[in-house]
Amino acid sequence: MELKDKIEKLIIGLGLTSTRFADFIEVSRPIISHILSGRNKPSLEIVQKIMGKFPELGYKWFLDDEEIDMEIVGQIAKNQDFSDLFTQFSGSRESNIFNQAGAMHSIFNSQTESGQTKNGKDLRKIEKIVVFYNDKTFTEFNAAG
Repeated sequence: MELKDKIEKLIIGLGLTSTRFADFIEVSRPIISHILSGRNKPSLEIVQKIMGKFPELGYKWFLDDEEIDMEIVGQIAKNQDFSDLFTQFSGSRESNIFNQAGAMHSIFNSQTESGQTKNGKDLRKIEKIVVFYNDKTFTEFNAAG
């Protein structure tokens, strides 16, 4: 199994996106994107960053003849708190804003202008959420009422 595929399995096993994974291991987002697309091969620096963040994987997981242990990945996902990755500003296209109690206050897209406010509160309502799966299928959730 190629190292690129092991990294992809790790990211999926942790329940992260490639951008959140890049943020967590503290590398540039395009680096991970280029690795996953096959454009670039993972460097020693990337392997070291992953090993630094996930020492539970051990040092053999990145070798050609070794598989990544998904049981260990599952334990990491269970024990690791990635919630801070979901509360940080994630770029110009999306952001999660949390109130002090930790509940999500709003999600916005920088390309969207609401203009629909009353007393400073956004009057927009969610109508539909679409979830896209890696097998090219999707599920739609429509708001009730």
